Amino acid sequence: MHASKLLVALFASGVAVACASTPGAEPHDASAAHHDDMAKAADRAASAHAAKYDPNAHDDVERCLYGGVSGAPACFTSTRNPTAEHRVDADKYRRMAADHRAASQALRDAEARACVGLADRDRDMSPFAHREDIANVEPLPASASGPRSAPRVEGALITFRAIPGMTTAWLQRIVDCHVAWNAALGHDVPEMAFCPLVPNHVTATVTEVSGSFAVAVRSDDPATSQEILKRAQTLVAK
Repeated sequence: MHASKLLVALFASGVAVACASTPGAEPHDASAAHHDDMAKAADRAASAHAAKYDPNAHDDVERCLYGGVSGAPACFTSTRNPTAEHRVDADKYRRMAADHRAASQALRDAEARACVGLADRDRDMSPFAHREDIANVEPLPASASGPRSAPRVEGALITFRAIPGMTTAWLQRIVDCHVAWNAALGHDVPEMAFCPLVPNHVTATVTEVSGSFAVAVRSDDPATSQEILKRAQTLVAK
């Protein structure tokens, strides 16, 4: 959503704004860049409301004194400044901006921690782009929750052939970096439509099996699990 449209949406979302925490401001709800845009839009909304707040504004004195007698609405203390609502709204939008900035920073910090020290080529290219080194792909079954539970696929198990220099720790670092990098991009990376690490709510664990390296990519979300498997299967499609 463009910032201008977002600003309109923010003004229109009175119920959402009033919540204790900002809807859509969890780190994985959007990309770091989109969280930044939302924070800027909330800042503009806060400034607009703050400009309309006049600390010296008061309701008509006569209305306040005789409202109950004349039939006009009573002038309660909380409503004596007709611009007070703008101050409240300005504070709410400032909190929204802060929440989105915190989410953006969390995504960027996670990416920095996960990718520190890796070569540019390993940061920029998905490990699953090296299809010639992938030996096998198979569905990753979920643990059964009971004796009559129907089999459920949790994701995919992708096995790499042993190559010079590859270790479990090294491959795990690259996988972790790409999971964090994809999160910072909002899990929207069209140029990596083949990569099973792109979808949201994905975890990946590397283990060594008989000299090969197996990457278990999984998700608790059934739709995401199927997407993981679909992407993984394209890696070895003939």
